[in-house]
Amino acid sequence: MVVDNAAPIQASGELESEVVAEYEPLGANEVVILHTNDLHGHFLPERAPWLENSPSIGGFVAIDNYVSEREERFGESNVLLLDGGDILTGTPLTDMVVRGSQGGAMLEFMEAVGYDAWVVGNHEFDKGFENISKLVLDSRIPVLSSNLNHPETDGTAIEGLLRSVILTTDSLRVGVIGATTMGLGHLASADTMSNIALAEVTETVSDEVALLDESTDLIVVLSHIGLDADKMLAEAVPGIDLIVGGHSHTHLDEPVEVNETWIVQAGSYGRSIGEVRVTVESDRIVAFSGALNDLPEMRGDEIVDSEVGRLTNQYREAIESEYGQVVGEAAGDFNRNYNHESSLGMWVTDVLREELGADLGLYNAGGIRSDIVGGPLTPNDIFNVFPFSNQVVTFEITGAELMAMFVQNAHAEAFEDRGALQISGANVVWRLRMESPEIVSAFIGDDAIEADRLYTVATNSYLHDQAERYLAGANPTNMTPSGRTVFEVALERVREGIITPPTASRFVQED
Repeated sequence: MVVDNAAPIQASGELESEVVAEYEPLGANEVVILHTNDLHGHFLPERAPWLENSPSIGGFVAIDNYVSEREERFGESNVLLLDGGDILTGTPLTDMVVRGSQGGAMLEFMEAVGYDAWVVGNHEFDKGFENISKLVLDSRIPVLSSNLNHPETDGTAIEGLLRSVILTTDSLRVGVIGATTMGLGHLASADTMSNIALAEVTETVSDEVALLDESTDLIVVLSHIGLDADKMLAEAVPGIDLIVGGHSHTHLDEPVEVNETWIVQAGSYGRSIGEVRVTVESDRIVAFSGALNDLPEMRGDEIVDSEVGRLTNQYREAIESEYGQVVGEAAGDFNRNYNHESSLGMWVTDVLREELGADLGLYNAGGIRSDIVGGPLTPNDIFNVFPFSNQVVTFEITGAELMAMFVQNAHAEAFEDRGALQISGANVVWRLRMESPEIVSAFIGDDAIEADRLYTVATNSYLHDQAERYLAGANPTNMTPSGRTVFEVALERVREGIITPPTASRFVQED
């Protein structure tokens, strides 16, 4: 266990928390809870940029080995394995139709490892409501969310979805409650949201805590709402012993305690696994320890003689066959930046604008999911950047609406309170005056933007659908789908020749 030199975690009051001791046997009324989150279809080792030289670590074989070792040490019935959601969208694995749904391959991996429950994240809806409905019904692992209600009945929005579940160990009954981000309405399609009545997380979790309290020894919220929201939930709802989180991709090295509730989260992409150890007496925690452990990279000769190893080789070979051939080259590194313009954001907006002959190219920074490393490029490299099945579309917007959008974007850059739009075709200069952003100049090509003129924008269908959020309340008109995804258009450009990172800024802050 890679926690020998970790500092003890101190709890408030009489409760002390120590790092889990090596090979220390479990006592009475103890449970070990292992957890992952935001796997996003990453089943192979992935780069860990927080470690020296950014080695590739983790993957399902490493997760399986870790879980198996803990189950052998402490007893399989005394180890619970939970996932904090967003098992979908990020690699070609989640585009494959397996067992009737996209994402079915992730179910195969998670069932083989032995997960005990997972919570629905926002990216589970990327493939549409019908797909997530099939995925939930097909899951042999309990799928949770307390706040996704059916719009017309008292049931959950998806058949088979549970608000909570009680898991049993040798000596404890553990109530696990699901919670999905309240931002789902901004992250899923309008068609999907027409099937869901999104309830307030604090209310539904509070209701489930009340229902479970009498019949359980420990209450865990398996949440996909993000660390900040987890803290607010812990503050607002008494009776939660532990929140196992996701959504914010937080590599939380040490658990956080808020209002006598412990909060943990394990980063993303299966590179790390969290482990907590809890002792319960008289319906309360009397000892707690926790650590986040970075997983090793499995060598090729270690991926054998297990169901997880078989699945890993099977799907790796399938993906390499379709996505692994070199088709182009990057002249340098293309990087992302969520709060400011980036070389990768400028490149994709250039590609979309030029491909569709639009005045302007726009892209939401959060939709760019990976960097591009200079050198040979495969379709898999491009898919990792643009894994969503969003279409490339055009629409029209007035110059006045564009100016309002630029002000909102300047605010995003100045205060980093939201993702910044990536821009092509415009040259904008802005400044802060009395802590408020204002536009100094804005041009499309060589011409100043005219308030009453209509301009054509090329972007992805998600950004168009979320115009209220990204375009400062603009009302786009004449939306025209291209029939191709961003991945397809970007890959076509890569096939045409060497791509070079743009360097000229389009959205500049004046001193």
